[in-house]
Parts: sequence; C-alpha cells; structure tokens
Amino acid sequence: MDVWIITVGEPLPGFSGSARPWRSGALAAVLARREHKVTWWTSSVDHFSKTQWVQQSSTHTAGQNLQLQFLHGCLYHRNVSLARYRNHRQIAQEFLRLADDRKPPDLILCSYPTIELSEAAVTYARARRIPAYLDIRDLWPDEILTRIPVPARPLGRLALTPLYRAARHAMRGATGLIGISQAYLEWGLRLAERGASPHDHVIPLGYTGNLDRIVPGPVVEHRLREMGVDPDKRIFWFSGTFVGNIDLGTVIEAARQLADRDDIQFVFSGSGEREKKWCDQARGLGNVVFTGWVGSEDLAWLSGVARVGLAAYKPGATMSLPNKLFEYMSMGLPVLLSLGGEAAQLVTDNGLGDVYRAGDPRHLADLIKQRSGDVDWHAACSRRARALFQSEFAMDTLYQRYADILEDRARRGA
Repeated sequence: MDVWIITVGEPLPGFSGSARPWRSGALAAVLARREHKVTWWTSSVDHFSKTQWVQQSSTHTAGQNLQLQFLHGCLYHRNVSLARYRNHRQIAQEFLRLADDRKPPDLILCSYPTIELSEAAVTYARARRIPAYLDIRDLWPDEILTRIPVPARPLGRLALTPLYRAARHAMRGATGLIGISQAYLEWGLRLAERGASPHDHVIPLGYTGNLDRIVPGPVVEHRLREMGVDPDKRIFWFSGTFVGNIDLGTVIEAARQLADRDDIQFVFSGSGEREKKWCDQARGLGNVVFTGWVGSEDLAWLSGVARVGLAAYKPGATMSLPNKLFEYMSMGLPVLLSLGGEAAQLVTDNGLGDVYRAGDPRHLADLIKQRSGDVDWHAACSRRARALFQSEFAMDTLYQRYADILEDRARRGA
C-alpha cells in the first residue's frame, strides 16, 4: 500500500530524540515493517516546545518506507488561542496545496483533531474515491467548551459553530471512524448522524510497555534522589503533561492534608502550561517533589520505586480511556483514578485500583491513607494490571490489528 497518515502533536522519528513513539508513530512503524510506503503528514510546529521543527514545508526520510511531510504554519504559544486556530487553518490549506501535486495514495488515515486537517483529508479523499479513516482521539470542539465558564457556554457554542460544522462534515465524509474508546466512537457517529458500520472500530491508545527492558544507571538514581525523590517512602506518582484535563491541584491539597505522614511522598514528573501554578500551590510542602520532564531511564527507575500511579483528571474531563491508564498498567502500578465512565469501569471491574471523586482532596487523602500500607491490595492490583495489559493493551498487539484493518480496507478499494 501507499498510505498517508496525517497527525500533528506527536514525537517524530529523527526529530524527537529518544522519545517513545505514540499512536501514529507506532502504527507507521508497523506499516513500514510490512513494506508499505508510509507518508506521515504533520505540522512544522512542535506542539510541546512551541518551536518550529522546520522553517518551510519539506519532506524528510525518517526510515525505510517512511517519510515525513511537514506542513508549514505559524507558531503559537498557547494550546487554546487564535494563533493555534490560525495554524490549523494554514496547515490544512497547505495539505490540500501539496497533496494536489502528489499521486493519490491507496488509503488515508487522519487523526482527529485537528478539525481542519480532518475536513481537508476527507474532502481530498472523496474527490478521488480513496478510503479515508478518522482516528478520534479528542472531542473537539467539545473540549474547548469545557474551558469556558458555564454561564458563557451558550455564547461559546454559538462562536464555535464553524468548527462544529466542519467536524460534522469530516465525520460524515469519512469511510470509517476509529475511536480510542467506545464513547469516543459513539460521539463521532452522533456527529456523522449515522449508526455504526463494519468500517467503524474501537482501538484503545495502548502503550509500548518496554520500560522493564531499560536498566537505569546509578547516575539516574543519584539525580532523582538529589531532587528529593525518596524510594524508602510510599510514592504516589504522576507522570505526564501539565495541561488541559489534568488536575494536580486536588492532589496537592490531598498532600497538604497528609503533610504529617513522613512515610508518604508525592512525585510529579512532567511539565506544561500549568507547571508554575502547581509549583506555586505546592510551595512549602515537604512531601511533594517536581522532577520536571524526564527521560526513559528516569521513568524506568521511578516506575520501580513508585507505589501507585495517579490518573488525576479535573471534574468534567472529557477523557474516556486515557493513555495514562495503560502506561501505569504496563508498569504494574495500582492506579488512583478520578474519571468515571469507561475508565472507572475498567479499573473497578478488573481490580486495578480505586476511583476517587474528581476535585475532592479529602476523598483522595482518605484513599491514600487506606491503601498506602495495604501490601495485599498492592500486590493483587499490580499482578492484575500487568496481566491485563499484556493480553489486551500492549501496543504491539493493538497496532498489528490496526494495520490489519487498514490493509483490508485498502484491498476493498474506494
């Protein structure tokens, strides 16, 4: 096959150092190993560092059978901003401009969002009778609405009318929809105003699960200990990006209520737009440590000394089955989760940890007191998490199935 994958906001092979591949990166690698020609269309802007990967639209070889096609757009510095909206429109127009001069592929897979690129990809594909799938990862523009104060949401919804119109057009025009959860797939089908078809699928995010193959050196342990991480304590650990739906504020207030417990420590690994706010909130708390962004060796060491993984999401978060769950499962970490719906059901039905009320530090603190010294609970959750991850959510398993679906669709043609 000749496959186009259209995705922004992921680590890129050859550009992102040793960062592990995410969803499109993992799928692209599987397809390339199967000897398909893969072109990965992406933005020139590195969404995480808010810098330009390249200064103009250009093509770069990223491995055997894999090319990166950068789409140049303006820089933006805030995740929700007019500059980002302008960037999305620019790269969608750039995709249509460049794609028009290329030989059409056998199949297109576009990550949703961005809304603009998804609409452009579907428009291009329908005009040429090419199968086009949308991979639904975030519920935009609904996610934008959740960041608007409740009294202003009717006006916000009105202002977002063009985005909702474009989202509906993209969903309706796609050959099939692939959701990272059943709830996400159903959301896309509602926008498309149709029922599910054999072309619609649920493929969770999954995780590489290869940290157990990494042996961190003594320098890693020394550096993290110097930051204040104490492996002799019961560590409740969050690892991720400090943005959007994440809620470390509630965890910090729970830490404040547990400040007299010298056997418990909270460790937060990552960075993002809310980092300063949460660092300021935690100032003076001796049981809270921020490590900043960490590499794979640091993650491997931290996952070995942590007692519990914190899946901390704000009240009303639109997440369904976030990657964080699978990451902690792969490490054999019990989880304390603040989401409801499919995520809560996965955790409770499989005995992977506990669910606390989002935004309620007292409830979280009580659960931590209850579970911090429960050796049997920890061992049972850890065992079940590893087994479930290996059987259902390991990235190798998921993305082989994903590639099978795309190959079958391409064989069937338009």
